[in-house]
Amino acid sequence: MRTWKFGLFLMLTTGQLFAQEQMALRLNENGMMKILRMAIQYNTSSKTSKTIVIPQNIYKFTIKKDQLTSNPIIPVINEISDLNLNRDLDFYLNTSDIKLTGNVDEKSLKMSISNSNDNGFDLKLSLNLPQIVVNGARLSLCEDKAKNSKSCGKGLQASMTNLKIQTKSRPVSLSATLRLRTDGKVARVSVLSVTSNLEGKNAPVMDINFQTVTVPKISIVIDGQETELDTSRLKDEILKRKGFLAAKLMSFAADFITSDLAEMINVYLVNKQVATSYQVYRKEGLTTFNEFMSDRDSYPNRENYVRSAIQPEGKDPMTVIMAEISEVIRNAQVDIALKKISTPQNKDIELAGFLNFVLNNRAMAIKNTLGNSNRALPKLDLTAHRNNDINLAISEPLINGALDLVNTTGLYQEVFNAMADVKGFSIKSIKMHFQGDKSIVAVVNAQVDLKKLESSGLSSWFKNKLAAYLERNNNNAVIYFPIEVQVVPTVTKLPSGGAGLDLKVLSPFNYVELPNKFNYPSNVGNMTDIVKDGVMAQLKDNLEPYVNKTYSVDVTKFLNQSGVVFLPKGISINQGAYFLLNLDLVDIKFNSTNPNLR
Repeated sequence: MRTWKFGLFLMLTTGQLFAQEQMALRLNENGMMKILRMAIQYNTSSKTSKTIVIPQNIYKFTIKKDQLTSNPIIPVINEISDLNLNRDLDFYLNTSDIKLTGNVDEKSLKMSISNSNDNGFDLKLSLNLPQIVVNGARLSLCEDKAKNSKSCGKGLQASMTNLKIQTKSRPVSLSATLRLRTDGKVARVSVLSVTSNLEGKNAPVMDINFQTVTVPKISIVIDGQETELDTSRLKDEILKRKGFLAAKLMSFAADFITSDLAEMINVYLVNKQVATSYQVYRKEGLTTFNEFMSDRDSYPNRENYVRSAIQPEGKDPMTVIMAEISEVIRNAQVDIALKKISTPQNKDIELAGFLNFVLNNRAMAIKNTLGNSNRALPKLDLTAHRNNDINLAISEPLINGALDLVNTTGLYQEVFNAMADVKGFSIKSIKMHFQGDKSIVAVVNAQVDLKKLESSGLSSWFKNKLAAYLERNNNNAVIYFPIEVQVVPTVTKLPSGGAGLDLKVLSPFNYVELPNKFNYPSNVGNMTDIVKDGVMAQLKDNLEPYVNKTYSVDVTKFLNQSGVVFLPKGISINQGAYFLLNLDLVDIKFNSTNPNLR
């Protein structure tokens, strides 16, 4: 097993690294309702209604004993059939395929969450259908049914053709309770129950029509003499009692919805599962001979997602960074995995996750403290940000874990060398910390070896030699110190209509002394004043052209993926510990196969 795989195994199995959520995504109630409404619109946009089919079958219904004498049909049936009116009476409806057609009232859609734990939750959805129309080519009312068959028995039966039932006066209300559960590897959805108001005091009124009613002839044969019984009264009573039949037909439709439909959905879902870990990015690359011959000061044409709002003199830092990334990174892999599900206030859905970042065969390690200190990462609370559909929170330790991993590639030093090559200057690490609720502080832990500084003439050569001599007892003339660069990110709308991210980079040289708010190691305090002034002046000359400027990144393509269109609403710092991106859902193309929508 490779070393990085072993390290990854330790990281994932050591819970103390993830005492608090390092990253989380929260979908609020409004966002969830948007998704459900978009799903309904997608399924009904090209049609005026939706139809489901109840398959051909025979359905049992029971008339209670106390209802028998009150129904005029029953005494008539009793005259021509041997019925026991002292017990509940079973009848059967033998049907062709029954089609249920209806429209959905989007405004009636409701959602509630219950039974939440780390492995999932129950979700109850309810909606109204203003009207349902039921159509069937044939329906038979049977006294009994054949054994092991979906047909009527030899008892009394009556048949109807071209049956049509419409609900009136009030909508049909449907509710379904779904259960989402995950075992840590995959998530599954099952239907716990489906209910309707097709029965009971709140049931809609029903109008029933049919083309023909057929009551079979019933004859008695005695000694070869056939006597036909009069069944006309039964036919007349059936025609009079259409409402009774409509109610019973709706009753078995309700039974179908509450039991058979749920069972059918669960059979469909039994092998359907959703992975709870995803590979976000992967790059495989091998070093070629041509790369050893590349010119470090020229960069090939690449698709550039970055532009400079205020162009600096010389090279655009963002362009340099993009070019150096493709030079330095040989292989990379970013995976996310679900750690925990929660449902704050039983209204929102919050997913806490792991991030696995492997770069050039090295795995990321994550601490659980803030700001270069022992302060513990606070428990994440996104309640104050429920006004946006989606909140994406990434912790400071997670960001710094990724920066530490990138640092192992030497990328930061390569970028600095390409931008402002100063001999003797090196970058030991870069960290990110949060300041207030709006800005990020990038801490560049720098080092200057005074013995390696280049001289442009005799005067500068003398100064460098003198500086190295004066600092010979200060870490052997190697000066180390943090450079704190404040960055203020802002979400913007681009002229093209897309979304942009502005990064305002402030100068670290706005102070008499370079600040060290996060207490990183430094021996600047031990420097002689004359050397300190000279070093800082040279550093400022090299870096000043790239600060006090704003750089902009077009993030439109990154936000609109796989048919989902997001609108970024804001960036902030939450609890002084989490980088927070707030998004609203704009659209979902449920049939989209294009990862980059235009």
